[in-house]
Order: sequence, then C-alpha cells, then structure tokens
Amino acid sequence: MRHILVIGYGNPLRGDDGFGKVAAELLQQRGFAGLEIIVSHQLNPELAERIHNSRHTIFLDAEAGDEPGALRATAVEPCDLSSSGMHNFEPGSLLALSQALYGEAPPATLITAGARSFEHGAEISPEVRCAANAAAEAIASAAALCDFDSHTLSSNLHQGR
Repeated sequence: MRHILVIGYGNPLRGDDGFGKVAAELLQQRGFAGLEIIVSHQLNPELAERIHNSRHTIFLDAEAGDEPGALRATAVEPCDLSSSGMHNFEPGSLLALSQALYGEAPPATLITAGARSFEHGAEISPEVRCAANAAAEAIASAAALCDFDSHTLSSNLHQGR
C-alpha cells in the first residue's frame, strides 16, 4: 500500500508563514506509520516523484486574507504547467509535473491557515500555532481511520476547532 505524503512548507523566519513547518513537525513527533512527512522552505520540482509515489498528498501552508488561524481544506487539481514558472511551484503545478513525468498524480489536499503576519523575524502567532495543532490533529484522525480525502480532512479540521 502506498503511503500518505504530508508536505509542510513556508518560511519560519517570516511569522505565520511557519504554519506548514510547525504542523508537519507536530505530525513527525507523533510518528504515524504510513505517513511520509516532509518539511520544506518551499515547494520544488524534486518533490514530483515523491508525490507520484504517494496515494494522497497533503500540502500545509499559510495564507493571507483569511482570519488568523482559520483553517481551510481544499482539493488540489493539476494546473497548466505552461503558466507555471520553474522557480515558483504551487501544489497544482507539482501535481501537473508529477502527471507529466509519471503519467498520473494522486489526489491531493491543501490545508491552509489564515495568517496574521508574514513580517521578517516575527514569531508565529498564537492563533496560527493553535491552527497548526488542529491541522496535525485532523491529519492524525484521518490517519487513524485511513480516510484521506479533502472532504474528510475538512470535516476533521472543523471538529477540532
């Protein structure tokens, strides 16, 4: 059986942009079998093969515009690679790259937390730290049930808040 890939990304030196890293590290501490967890500063093309080898990929990232700490889970679809720059990968472009290179891309979910600040040197806000805990808990609950899809993850996020 293929594993679930969790990719937490963002810049922890820029305040709430560290959400993905913190949530992924919380999952690493729990040590679930069947989860491969990657903590990365940014998404890069080398992740396409690991995405291809998973049965579901979960991306964790901070997002401007939402209420600080508000969590959202959305399905990710492959995007048009011709409009993606090779230095600025988004979840959809990584799925498209996986599809282009290996013939398929697994289902994927993007879990975002609304951010208060992306200022250089700022620490992660209490709301976003709480959101990282809730996201890790939602993923852990799905792992225990072996139920990974965007709807289940979204339901788990809202039960934990």
